[in-house]
Amino acid sequence: MIDKLDLTTVISKYYLNGMIESVRWEIKENNIHIAFNAPTKDMIGYVKAKNFPLEDSTIGIGNTTQLNKLVGITNGYLSLEYKKQNKLITKLIIADNQYTLDYSLADLMIIQSAGVIKDEPAFSIFAEIDNESIGAIVKAKGALADTDTVVIRPNPNDDGEPRLEMCFGGNIEYSNKVSFFLSDVNMNTNEFNENYNSNMIKEIMYCNKDMASGKMSIDLEGVMKLEFENENIQSVYYVIAKEK
Repeated sequence: MIDKLDLTTVISKYYLNGMIESVRWEIKENNIHIAFNAPTKDMIGYVKAKNFPLEDSTIGIGNTTQLNKLVGITNGYLSLEYKKQNKLITKLIIADNQYTLDYSLADLMIIQSAGVIKDEPAFSIFAEIDNESIGAIVKAKGALADTDTVVIRPNPNDDGEPRLEMCFGGNIEYSNKVSFFLSDVNMNTNEFNENYNSNMIKEIMYCNKDMASGKMSIDLEGVMKLEFENENIQSVYYVIAKEK
């Protein structure tokens, strides 16, 4: 059995409010690992979770939107099991005390394998992200919904203490702008100025607002790593800077 909230939480970490539909679920010893790519090719990541009640397997989720709609009508604790044809897993069966849902699984051959980071970047910028910061970043993006860029750069305060500025709309000189500053930072450089997909950053933040801790790391080539975790779930995202 699994709490509906725990299941939807795992799904939300890769689905990102509709940005990513097709993934492989890999289950081993009641742990699940889901790797994913953004269709825009500017982000790859993975979600790991413990206590996931399915037998060891790899299954294809081709339409996460539909899966979310099915799970959405359930309540409380859910049982998860497979329906098979000649040992081939064809459906995920989800049931509570009122509903039994049949979700047809996708052929693994049609779901592209997610990319991986072979060598961890040599990060030079580090920032802690708490729930208050996440809320502020989401609000800053929401105030400039029509822009799709956030500029990230060091910007010390008046006392010379390090801060990391996230300037939404900041790549166009005469546009409206909103800047948010992360103060809990550690930087080995002040020579950094990169543009990122603000829609991507916003969705990652919003879908991880329930996590206990978060961290942002950036290397000088513009690779940003966002990682969040709580007791049972870890979500990690590598976001690539936009070309200037």
